[in-house]
Amino acid sequence: MKRFLLSFILIFLFLGISFAQGNSPKHGGVRGAAPSFDSYLRNKCDMVVHELELSPADSARFIPIYEELLKEKSSLFRKYGGGRRIRFAVENGEQVADTTLMRVIYNSAQLQVEDAQLEQRYLIRLSGVLTPLQIYKLQKAEQKFRTDALRRTKRAKN
Repeated sequence: MKRFLLSFILIFLFLGISFAQGNSPKHGGVRGAAPSFDSYLRNKCDMVVHELELSPADSARFIPIYEELLKEKSSLFRKYGGGRRIRFAVENGEQVADTTLMRVIYNSAQLQVEDAQLEQRYLIRLSGVLTPLQIYKLQKAEQKFRTDALRRTKRAKN
């Protein structure tokens, strides 16, 4: 469960990082331009298809399902993602009402539950397209994608 939670926190962090990088002139974006979630989806799908070594026919069946999963995850994180501002306030020593903190804690737990349910639904759909070994490689590829994103962010800060 800890590993599962960590992976979704990293996904959430990566989404914010990738949007921030795409919006800076240093990373090819235009200051003030809206970040492109479609660009993020394309990059992630391309990387995953490459890692899984999918044939064109298999990737044509896989990509629509995978993009749908990523969009639903994004929607889910937006639904419960409002607690970031409150977490930063607490970490900076600001006073936050107990009821507000409990709402953030509950929403975080609810996010984990709904995200796990979403993963299970899509695992069933993906098993119709991918072999169990490919699904395993998919999970490893997603983990690699998050790790690489965090590494790029760390380098950009230094």
